[in-house]
Amino acid sequence: MEHAVFFPAHDGSPAFRRVADRDEAIRLVEHLRNVEGVGEVSVHALSEVPLAFKTYYRVEVPAVVAVEPSVAESVEVIPLQGPVLATSNGHPVEPATSLGFFAS
Repeated sequence: MEHAVFFPAHDGSPAFRRVADRDEAIRLVEHLRNVEGVGEVSVHALSEVPLAFKTYYRVEVPAVVAVEPSVAESVEVIPLQGPVLATSNGHPVEPATSLGFFAS
């Protein structure tokens, strides 16, 4: 089983090395302590974590922009000026009382 050895690098930043097995991790810790003078070391066993991938759909709807209602400008009301006259003869137009030819 793979192992990871964590230790501070020469500049003080965190560092690590992956090794093939526990014995190699022990040899690396001995080297770090005896040769490089590193005292803060930790060893962690790496095991695979099973993963499962599932299809996931996300629906996004654009935000609705709120529009303030506008007030229509007032319109001048003009009163009617009397009966409507036919333009061809100048006589008042009466409502139709019969459909004439079509009322059979």
